[in-house]
Amino acid sequence: MFPDVVILAGGLGKRLHSVTGGAQKVLAKIGGQPFLEILIDYIASQGGRRFILCVGHGSEEVEKYFKNKYQDREIIFSREDSPLGTGGAIKQGAQHVKTDQFLAMNGDCFCVIDYNALIASHKKHKANATIAITSLPDVRDYGSITVNEKSQIIAFKEKSTLVQAGLINTGTYCLDRGVFNLAQTPQKFSIENDFFPQLVGQGFYAFEVENRFIDIGTPERYSWAQEHLKSLKH
Repeated sequence: MFPDVVILAGGLGKRLHSVTGGAQKVLAKIGGQPFLEILIDYIASQGGRRFILCVGHGSEEVEKYFKNKYQDREIIFSREDSPLGTGGAIKQGAQHVKTDQFLAMNGDCFCVIDYNALIASHKKHKANATIAITSLPDVRDYGSITVNEKSQIIAFKEKSTLVQAGLINTGTYCLDRGVFNLAQTPQKFSIENDFFPQLVGQGFYAFEVENRFIDIGTPERYSWAQEHLKSLKH
C-alpha cells in the first residue's frame, strides 16, 4: 500500500506576492494549473491515494479548490488555527495518517522523485526518517547536508555566503508515523532547523536523487518553473 502523503500548503509566500497578489502560493498557476495540483497528480501517478493538506494562510482557497476535486483519491485538511511552522504543521497533519510510514513535503517545491524507491530505501534501512536530497553546484540559498558512506545523515550545515557545491534537502521526506516521539519539540517549530538535527544518530538517512529541484518561492524561481514543469503536465 502506498503511504499517506502530508503536504504543507499554508505558508505566507510573501516573496511571491508580486505574482500571486497575496493568494496562497501553492495555487499559483503553472500553465493554467495550480502548482499543488500538479504535485498531487504526479504523486497519484505513482500510487498516492490519500493526501493530508496542512492549511493555514489561504486555507479557504485551498479547501474550496480541492474539497471535491477527485473521485479516485481522498483529500483531508489539517487546519492551523495559528502558524505552527513546518514541523508543527506536519506533526499535526500526521495525526490523520493511517499508514505505518508517510510521505511529507513542501507544497511549493517539486522534484522528480521515484517515491516508491524512496519508500523502499527507508524500509531497507529500517529508518525513522529519510530525506530526499539532491546535489547543487551552489547551496548558498539552502544550506547543506553531510552524509556518510552508509547514507546516514550526520550533520547539517547552515547557509553560507561562499559559493560551494553540496547536497541539499529537497523538502520531501519519508517518515515513520511515530517519528515525532523521538525528540521534544514545542507546538510551533521548524522541521528543518528544530527537529531534524535532533534525529542525527537515530535511524536518519538520505535518499539521493539526481533531478533538478524546483522551488516556486520567488518570482524568478516561479518563472523558471513555468518553463520546466510543462513536460510533467501531460
